[in-house]
Amino acid sequence: MRLLGFDLYDFVCAGTVTTMASEAEIRKDREEREIVFSRLRKAITLWEEEQVFKAESRKDSPKPGEKFFSTFPFPYMNGYLHIGHAFSLSKIDFASAYHRLRGANVLLPFGFHCTGMPIKASADKLAREMHDMETLLISAETTTPTSSRNPYEWLYYFPPLAVEDLKAYGLGCDWRRSFVTTDVNPFFDAFVRWQMRKLKSMGKIVKDRRYTIFSPLDGQPCADHDRATGEATLRPETMYGQTNAWVLPDGKYGAYEINETDVFILTERDDLIGLPLRSPLAVNEIIYALPMLTILTNKGTGIVTSVPSDAPDDYMALHDLSAKPALRAKFGVKDEWVPSEIVPIINIPSLEIRLPRRSAWI
Repeated sequence: MRLLGFDLYDFVCAGTVTTMASEAEIRKDREEREIVFSRLRKAITLWEEEQVFKAESRKDSPKPGEKFFSTFPFPYMNGYLHIGHAFSLSKIDFASAYHRLRGANVLLPFGFHCTGMPIKASADKLAREMHDMETLLISAETTTPTSSRNPYEWLYYFPPLAVEDLKAYGLGCDWRRSFVTTDVNPFFDAFVRWQMRKLKSMGKIVKDRRYTIFSPLDGQPCADHDRATGEATLRPETMYGQTNAWVLPDGKYGAYEINETDVFILTERDDLIGLPLRSPLAVNEIIYALPMLTILTNKGTGIVTSVPSDAPDDYMALHDLSAKPALRAKFGVKDEWVPSEIVPIINIPSLEIRLPRRSAWI
């Protein structure tokens, strides 16, 4: 049974094989697992025959608790699904099964994300590699399909494989409601266009100008996840919650004057810890550069923004600095440099959110 890009049977047996178990033990484990898989296959066949996952509207309006809808962020279709998808997907799958057992009318659709540039970037990369290979093997006969260089062909290759994997997983999905994005699917494309026009008419979104990365090769802007390389990890809307900046304690940084008023801090200087900074969008007027041991100085500037309300890594690093005096002493960090409060980036009036103060870190 192939599940999410690998052979599930081999995967679950691998742990036993690598423990140097006896052949009899390995055979017993495989027999037991085969019993489990045979039951799974029977259950999946029964679900399909009985169409238990098909959701239809009912004559009477549902009362509270009589309907349940769940969805999963559309996985991007420039490759196979992986075990991380299964882990995240299990939450809504189990929740849907629970409500279905309670008699609710449950709807779980599934979409596949094909919009944007990553597929085209992958197809272009493959085309370049195949061209280089064909150049080296001009005299050799090749059977490599040329369609894989066409990004539209990817839309017909990976989604069916994903459906196959998800069915093997046993996902309780109404597959009649499965779809891909992009204008290849005119129905979903029309929905997105309607949605954007509606939001614009309500004044919820505006069209304006901003700095962005532009691809001369493709003739269009490239957002973070559209780029094959140079992808950023944080978004500007989180900057309101910036409480400090991170630097590598033993990293080498340098200050480079770019004009009469601006100086860029990049790698090649080693005395940045405790440096007071101003972040244009931050609530705090002054923030400080603090040590973080996981920074890569060969990626970007080596200076990392810290938004603990949004990033778990930032939260835990600040927790360590606040809770461990020895760690602060090791890097010469003064108490007043470490922020005592987390700045939220989203305000939800209906929720009472208590921000941890210095005593709450420990």
